[in-house]
Amino acid sequence: MSRFQQLFQYWGKTRPAYHPLPYHCLDVAATGRIYLERHHRLRRFLSGQLGLDEQAFLDWFTFFLALHDLGKFAETFQGQRPELLQALQGRKVERASPIRHDSLGYAAWRECVVPWLEQQSDGDELEEGVLDGLDAWARAVTGHHGSPPREQTTESSWRRAFAPEDQEAVKGFLMAMQQLLVKSRALQVADEDIFEDASHRLSWWLAGVAVLADWLGSNTRYFDFVDRVLPLEDYWKRARRLAARAVREAGVLPEDSAPPVAIGDLFVKINQATPLQNLAAELDLGTGPQLFVLEDVTGAGKTEAAVLLSHRLMAAGRAQGLYFALPTMATANAMYNRLEAVYRRLFAPGTRPSLVLAHGARDLTGFRQSILSPGALEDDYPDEQPTAGARCSAWLADSRKKALLAQMGAGTVDQALLGVLYSRHQCLRLLGLFGKVLIVDEVHANDPYMHRVLQSLLRFHAAGGGSAVLLSATLPQGMRRELVQAFRTGLGGDRVTLSHVGDQDYPLLTQVAGSGELREQVVGTRREVVRRVTVEWLDDPEEVIGRLVTAVQEGRCACWIRNTVADAREGYEALRRALEAEGLETDRLELFHARFVMGDRLDVEARVLEHFGPGSDAIRRQGRLLVATQVVEQSLDLDFDLLITDLAPIDLIVQRAGRLCRHVRDRTGGRLSGAGEQDQRSQPPTLVVFGPQPLEEVTGDWYAKFFPRAQYVYPNHARLWLTARLLREKGGFAMPQDARILMEGVYGSDASPSPEALDDSDIRATGEAQSKAGLAVQNSLVLEHGYRRQGGFDWWDDAITPTRLGEPQTALRLAKWKEGELKPWRPDPNGWDLSVVKLRGEYRTAEPDDEPLGEELTRVVETLPGRGKWGAVLPLIEIDKGLWRGVVTEESSGRTEVLYYRKDSGLLREGELEEG
Repeated sequence: MSRFQQLFQYWGKTRPAYHPLPYHCLDVAATGRIYLERHHRLRRFLSGQLGLDEQAFLDWFTFFLALHDLGKFAETFQGQRPELLQALQGRKVERASPIRHDSLGYAAWRECVVPWLEQQSDGDELEEGVLDGLDAWARAVTGHHGSPPREQTTESSWRRAFAPEDQEAVKGFLMAMQQLLVKSRALQVADEDIFEDASHRLSWWLAGVAVLADWLGSNTRYFDFVDRVLPLEDYWKRARRLAARAVREAGVLPEDSAPPVAIGDLFVKINQATPLQNLAAELDLGTGPQLFVLEDVTGAGKTEAAVLLSHRLMAAGRAQGLYFALPTMATANAMYNRLEAVYRRLFAPGTRPSLVLAHGARDLTGFRQSILSPGALEDDYPDEQPTAGARCSAWLADSRKKALLAQMGAGTVDQALLGVLYSRHQCLRLLGLFGKVLIVDEVHANDPYMHRVLQSLLRFHAAGGGSAVLLSATLPQGMRRELVQAFRTGLGGDRVTLSHVGDQDYPLLTQVAGSGELREQVVGTRREVVRRVTVEWLDDPEEVIGRLVTAVQEGRCACWIRNTVADAREGYEALRRALEAEGLETDRLELFHARFVMGDRLDVEARVLEHFGPGSDAIRRQGRLLVATQVVEQSLDLDFDLLITDLAPIDLIVQRAGRLCRHVRDRTGGRLSGAGEQDQRSQPPTLVVFGPQPLEEVTGDWYAKFFPRAQYVYPNHARLWLTARLLREKGGFAMPQDARILMEGVYGSDASPSPEALDDSDIRATGEAQSKAGLAVQNSLVLEHGYRRQGGFDWWDDAITPTRLGEPQTALRLAKWKEGELKPWRPDPNGWDLSVVKLRGEYRTAEPDDEPLGEELTRVVETLPGRGKWGAVLPLIEIDKGLWRGVVTEESSGRTEVLYYRKDSGLLREGELEEG
């Protein structure tokens, strides 16, 4: 039997027929090659960084992609289908190995491919740097299951897992692939050191290409099984033809960008651009990747300025899409109308860019939302991890991940941060971000852990030639310096010194060009956002209730922002009773927090925007009251006549104040839109802060005694005292003049001291912040190390990879048990996705006592994305009109916990129901 015929005795995919291993390897190689041929930006970047001719890079990386499944030649893998091993090779399984085939593939690389390559170099020993660089390529392609191969003793793995005939088959396969795919016998490298260093840095993106190629190349929608022997040249032509269709239909290639247009043409509703937007339209883009930090007051048009900068970069050929990274899923939904209105103008006529929102995209039209649609699942190797099709299906079941791969995506910052943590398939996230402008909104909102991980992401993104725009109204100088430095480090730059402008200058645009040049430009201020806000202090909850009831009686609209869900519910109930006592209607009172199922939350958000948003008129606003948590302080364009806020850190107070008298209105509350209009509302803006008085002599429980629940939300009570003292002393603040004074007066190194009684709180909080930052460094990948297992870490499932620290949460899918059926709480087409609510703690579905319910629950779980992997189903039974009851099981203790749900108040624990 010839070596060629021997190759077809090895199966690569089964379902239950088989697909020969050489064919599957060529399916994947063809897919990766077509993808790189058509992704011009990625191909040129990779080859240029490596110092290789583009054709040489394509040939050799295609060859390496064909080697991605070398581990499947091992008897220990083939033996997972003993009947096929017997039928194809006439032998039985005689070997056993616990090592997965991806790591076996790396062992084959080290023990077989490397010696073979050295033989191909015409007697010249391969340079050590070239071999080390190619080793990074090998880890990238063999690690196509979403994590790098294990690098245990490769010699013993090779000997134990591969029978002698398997080893000969591998050598025959190498010769066949070289003759088919590579024109030159040896890789010609211009500079050994450059190639070695670049191969390690770029292996993250090479691994992403390998995962993508394996997923598409395993998709039976495009690559049907062929069990007959064809000449490899003929099959290669077939594989390329099928790969071209697969890549085209997958929606992962960039679309052509539109030529540059004026800001008024990009945003047709903008009659007069803000100074920040004008600067974004006119500034010199410099060369190479760009970082922009936009600091301006709420309402200055930062989002539009970010999109404008992205448009200019795309039009100049420096970017091919964008990803909005937002603080929460709720704020991601706020991008809906903005993206829908502008996306067509960012791309050339006739193109169909894919856009995916984290959720809420079901009503969008004109977008291609299908990204990497999986095919039928194979049944390859039950003793190992899931097949490529199963991994693809499971990963794509979560639309938040798809958003990274679309030409335009909006999702949480967590989805981007997972690209630089020990998270399975993180390389696919980095590939999804490649060539896009990364826009991070509300960047000040990141805690020390997320802030440090974001620095890692900026380093990777800059190293990959990507640009970024960071937005904030309240960014401390120290955070800005660290973010700028991280991006410059990714570019290979030295440390920078900021504050080339005055320390108090604000608004400010900071720019880092690809050359490493740093520019800081002071920005003018739009007349409408220049104002002084008076601060009034209340420490009696009855006075707060009285002020809000008076606002209703005067026909004004008002909001009370509370720091916890429980406090919000408590305030809501107190207000409802007070309104009833005054004979006032309670249907104009709304509660808004994060513990509603997603569909109900979107409904509440829509009502809130209708009554308090930019389009609200005098009739819709009149006498409206909202009690909310932090969900209203970021990214939502809301406007209240009166705003009361629980005491919170200064940056959040300023954010919340941005929702007070936000738009220019007449005396009745109607919106005025003419240039130069003055706010005609009867009273100047007054922010009411509810909290303890910032006396000089306080006890250590100064904040905790007043806010027993919120003391854990904002643990640095010394900074809260500084916030309160600063606001009381100034009696308010002027924006934008006082922005830096406020931030640095609390967070700056020269901030005034707080009372000694709060020192313990400050020390604990500072220590915790440093610990979080240190943990972020430990959990973050190191760019220069390349795609390999580092520091003994294993790759986590992304469902448990920590993008944020704190108590874990469980995603509960609420289901109504009625008339023998379990149906999602929301009857919408995407009902299960819209019936999810998060609960602090780790829980699983409780075993039902009712047998029919148990059977129905099993059926439902099998139909869910990932078979319910990302959360727990909570069956609910209606026990009173509108009140539903369910039970979950706590993971660690096994105890059951009773939960309740009401459409008007959300998810409640048993004690909270009694309080309500």
